[in-house]
Amino acid sequence: MESKKTDRTTGDLGDVLLHPVGHIAQEARKATRWWGLFVLFGLVSVVLGVTALASRIDAVVTLVAVFAVSLIYAGLAELAFATTTRRHTWVGVLASVASIAAGFIALAWPGVTLVVLAVLVGASLISWGIYRIYLSFADPVLRPRAVTLSEGIVLTALAVLALAWPNVSIAVLAILVGVFFIVLGIFSFVGGLHMLDLHHALKKAGAEAEKALKDEDDATTKDIHRHAA
Repeated sequence: MESKKTDRTTGDLGDVLLHPVGHIAQEARKATRWWGLFVLFGLVSVVLGVTALASRIDAVVTLVAVFAVSLIYAGLAELAFATTTRRHTWVGVLASVASIAAGFIALAWPGVTLVVLAVLVGASLISWGIYRIYLSFADPVLRPRAVTLSEGIVLTALAVLALAWPNVSIAVLAILVGVFFIVLGIFSFVGGLHMLDLHHALKKAGAEAEKALKDEDDATTKDIHRHAA
C-alpha cells in the first residue's frame, strides 16, 4: 500500500515537473512554424521601402498616401503576428490597431501640412521603435534578442530625426518612410530565418525526448516483467 502511494506521488511530481516544459515546447513549436510569415513580410517590406526611395516623391499628397498605406500594411502584418506567434497577444493587437487607425487618419486628413506629416511620421516611428524594444525582452520566440532590440533602436533613432528636424523636406520624409520599411523588412526577414532554425531544433529535441521516454517505458516494462517472473 505504501509502495503504491509512493509510486503515485512520484508520478504526480513528474507530471508537475514535465508538463509545463512540454507545454512550453509545444507552444514554441506552434509559434515558430509561422516563420514563413515573417520572411514574406520582410521581403514585401523591403520592396515597398526601395520603391518609396526610388519613386522620388515630391508632393505632400503622394507622400501621405504612401505613408498611410505603409502604416495600414504594417498594422495588418503585426495583427497576423500577434494572433499567431506573440505570447502577449493583446499588446500586439493594440499596436496593430493603433497603426491601422493612424494610417486611416492620415488618409482622411484633408490638406495635411508638411509639419503635421513630419510629426505623424516621427510619432509612428517612435511607437514602432518602442514596441520592438518591448518585444525584444517580452517575446521568447523572437531570437536572438539583439536583432529585435537593434530594430527598435534604429526605428527610434529615425523617429527622433524626423521630430527634431524643424525644416524637414518632402524628400527627407520620403527617405525616412522608405528606410522605415527597409529596416522592418530586413529585421523581419532575419527574424524569420532564426525562427526556422529554432523550429527545426525544437522538432528535433521533441523527437529525441519522445524516443527517450519510449525507451524508458520499454525498460520499465521489461523490469516489471522480470520481477514478476
